[in-house]
Amino acid sequence: MSLNFVSSAVLTSTDGVSHNEEKSVETGEASSVRRQQAAGGHQPLFEQLRSNADRTQEERDAAAKALRGTRTLDEEDCAHLDAIERQRMERDAAVRRGVEDEVAAFRAARAERMAEGSAELMDDNEDGGGDATGGG
Repeated sequence: MSLNFVSSAVLTSTDGVSHNEEKSVETGEASSVRRQQAAGGHQPLFEQLRSNADRTQEERDAAAKALRGTRTLDEEDCAHLDAIERQRMERDAAVRRGVEDEVAAFRAARAERMAEGSAELMDDNEDGGGDATGGG
């Protein structure tokens, strides 16, 4: 823990030359570290890391044990899941067909409108004798 290296005392000087007096500075962090060390709660870093790794391994083992207890799928479950997947694919295909039909209808209507517009433009040109803008 980095709190072991926190300054807990400051050297002071009365004459400005020699710093021979030590003034104690007590912080909450330093006092809590001292209490833990006095109670035997201090562990070296490698022991802390080992305990963290052990705790993590225990959690993984518990999760793996919970997964091992799961039941496998039988034929009925597989058939049900296949039916759900088939329904989803049919629904997606129907939506895709509907979109394609709408796009085709839109393109046909646009082509028809363009054909009507070009026919009107040709009729205007024949009637007006030239320029469609009338500036002629």
